[in-house]
Amino acid sequence: MINPMSTAIISRLCGAGSLILALATPGLAFSDTQGFWADACIQQLAQRGIVGGYPDGRFRPYDPVTRSEFATMVDRAFLANRPRTAPVGFRDVPPGFWAHEAINQAAGAGFLSGYPDGRFRPGQPISRVQVWVALSSGLNLRPTQSPEVVLRQLYQDAARIPDYARPGVAAASEQQLVVNYPDVSLLRPNQLASRADVAASLCQGLRLAAIPSQYIAGYVPPVATQPQTANLPQGTQVIARSGSQRVILAPQDRLPLTLTVVQEVRDTQGRLLIPAGSTIQGEMRPGSGGSQFVAQQITLRGRTLPLDAISQPVRRTQEVSERSLRPILPGALVGTAAAALIAGVSGDRRIEAGEVLAGTVAGAAAGLNWGRKPEKVLRDFGIGAGLGAAVGGLSGDRRVTATEVLGGAVLGAVVGGAADRRQLREVIVLEPGTDLVLTLNQSLGVPLP
Repeated sequence: MINPMSTAIISRLCGAGSLILALATPGLAFSDTQGFWADACIQQLAQRGIVGGYPDGRFRPYDPVTRSEFATMVDRAFLANRPRTAPVGFRDVPPGFWAHEAINQAAGAGFLSGYPDGRFRPGQPISRVQVWVALSSGLNLRPTQSPEVVLRQLYQDAARIPDYARPGVAAASEQQLVVNYPDVSLLRPNQLASRADVAASLCQGLRLAAIPSQYIAGYVPPVATQPQTANLPQGTQVIARSGSQRVILAPQDRLPLTLTVVQEVRDTQGRLLIPAGSTIQGEMRPGSGGSQFVAQQITLRGRTLPLDAISQPVRRTQEVSERSLRPILPGALVGTAAAALIAGVSGDRRIEAGEVLAGTVAGAAAGLNWGRKPEKVLRDFGIGAGLGAAVGGLSGDRRVTATEVLGGAVLGAVVGGAADRRQLREVIVLEPGTDLVLTLNQSLGVPLP
């Protein structure tokens, strides 16, 4: 039942004495449609304000629908967001008539028309066949094959369809707007349309998927298809750009990084496969005498795909000294081993990097400590907490902001290893907004839009 405390009901009385109600509250439950074959459809239309019920809580699904009521439903369903048009003008629809605007809008959009005598006949009930002709006309539907072929295939009583209505009914049938309950093959074209009949066709026209498929004429179950894909072959190059932060790495650093594609990639047929603005996730790794970006995945058009690609090596280096690094450290992304080198080799315990990314701290420690005497490694693990504090120590405004809490013992081993290998006095620098050319190591299958 409709809750009278929460439902706003606006009633209007049309000239023929039939009542139309607009129900403003969503979630309505009509007392006479629960378990009804079109209940889900009726509820969805009511929630959208397209149909309404009566003060007693009923919908009256078997009641006939007048032309003025149908015009009102069509206006609310398909024309609410269209600009209002000038009145068409019918002799029997004066400006004060309750459905004056809806009738004129529906007529102006091609859903309905008047009679040769200039009248609209708003109180006249509408037939089932007239509903489908109106929807085909207003929605600009045309049959894609011979109407006779369509109608004979679908309906046992196709011969009863008036000649003028056959193209419109065929077009509506092809678009699955025709709903026949309980026998989908019986059209009953000249029978008066009930409120349930009209509601069902409106749901189909709005693609609300609320009608049981066994009652939809010409229903064809959707076939699940795999999305078509196009392949970018091995060797394809993708130009991607680093972000707004400078990246500072030691030769052995591995650091996660995201690049942005700056130049769209098309296949040999001209199809756009990788749009500009797509993002590539991966990491900077040691390689080819410098540091290379190794791609792991790409995100394009909201989908993430695995990607196997590698960039040209970045070999621009900077000497590790307070004088050389001070201008480039603020706001930079600093690899773990690079941070250790700056702190342990230069002697400067004040790192002004915006972030110190942990990356693979243990890997950096192992690489730096390869071949060192065990007692020295153990010593550095023992004093690691102190060295870690030194790297992250504050000095006035200058501080290290770590995105991960670095283990003191591991960091100590990194710093100790760097201090013993004093030949490691340079870091690799990737400037902000650097374009890297990535080459695909294997083909990439990209779903087509």
